[in-house]
Amino acid sequence: MLFADDLGYADIGCYGSNDIPTPNIDSLAAQGMKFTNAYVTAGTCSPSRAALLTGQYQQRFGFEFNTSNRAITERLGRGLDPFAPIISDVLSKALYKTGMVGKWHQGTRDQFHPVNRGFDEFYGFLAGAHAFLDPKRLTKEERAVAGGGGNTGPLLRGFNPEVEDEYLTDAFAREAVDFISRQSANQPFFLYVPFNAVHTPLEATQKYKDRFSNVADLKRRIYYAMTSAMDDAVGDIMAAVNSSGFSDNTLVVFFNDNGGPIYTEVQSNGPLRMGKLFLFEGGIRVPLIIKWPGQIDAGSVSDATVSALDLFPTFASVAGAKLPEEIKMDGFDLTEWLLGARTDNVHDTLFWRNGDNKAMRKGKWKMVEVPGHVWLFNLEADISEKNNLAEQRPEVVNELQQAFRDWETTIEDPAWPAKPNTNSPPTIIDGVEYRFKV
Repeated sequence: MLFADDLGYADIGCYGSNDIPTPNIDSLAAQGMKFTNAYVTAGTCSPSRAALLTGQYQQRFGFEFNTSNRAITERLGRGLDPFAPIISDVLSKALYKTGMVGKWHQGTRDQFHPVNRGFDEFYGFLAGAHAFLDPKRLTKEERAVAGGGGNTGPLLRGFNPEVEDEYLTDAFAREAVDFISRQSANQPFFLYVPFNAVHTPLEATQKYKDRFSNVADLKRRIYYAMTSAMDDAVGDIMAAVNSSGFSDNTLVVFFNDNGGPIYTEVQSNGPLRMGKLFLFEGGIRVPLIIKWPGQIDAGSVSDATVSALDLFPTFASVAGAKLPEEIKMDGFDLTEWLLGARTDNVHDTLFWRNGDNKAMRKGKWKMVEVPGHVWLFNLEADISEKNNLAEQRPEVVNELQQAFRDWETTIEDPAWPAKPNTNSPPTIIDGVEYRFKV
């Protein structure tokens, strides 16, 4: 499972980019299935990952907001409920060799550590962001455009800190390749590679920047370079799968944690409105590609409404692993859709909550609600969410609001508050205050 961080919806070739060549990611789509209505459960990194790993809405165990900065997370013990089963727990019990390389962002104390959550091996970092390069290697101009999210804790191999000299995206590719190369044909494995690319800080080596020497704007050139580096990493990992003889029997997923942020001014979400942090389509609709040789027809495209929630039960089904009986999965096994046996929506309804910001999709209808204002969109006719139909279709608004209230009775209150400094200033959308919470 290859997982990007803050990638713009339209920043890879198979989703519409003409600016950033991504041949390796595009190759996955050419060999597998591309989804056009794939969603994550949050517009921010940490809660989105919690749902991905558990197959449940993160609000079922109070994981509504990011775990905050590393110091607060460590001191207050914020993280993914250690008693919530996750993908690696289940696959490990099914005798899979499990590895993780990259960004965790599910808590920093030992009880949250990947090695204590079913992963046999871990190389990466526990917090929400990390520098890609030693800051001493950056010019003054590069430091100025890098943005936040520098070193927020050590890189770890298991529990042991390590010093990394390589560009971090290259290092994560190296470690993933090494993990794959050590596997046996008789030993099934699960490898989770959550890159921190292309999250801030925006940093890239000269090798990758040189590919975009025609891009005058330095920040944009660096972002394009970071995306290209991640595509190279995907290529290296797939080459390792092929050279190890696993290509015909390995399911590969490429996914993204949330929409590209608009505050960096370099990501593109294409036709989608807004981006990371917001519950409009640009914040929660993401690229999803699944390659499964011999099972998925090459070059398939699915318009079915699917969610990050679906990957856990799908992986368990493919692996023949037993799902925990004590939990109610919010996701569904996608196998029938991947095999082409079904083309209908996997989810008729999907829900999002970010404090008092709420959203819901039911069929073609999408509602976004903030205190004092409601938007209603027909996504089949208006993917860019330009035309608010709330006044014309009050009966639809009432139906969705009631369904949302019913859903809220099944979830928990937030286990910790949002960061206080994200409550101000608000973003003004259509003349309305939208106060996102992180």
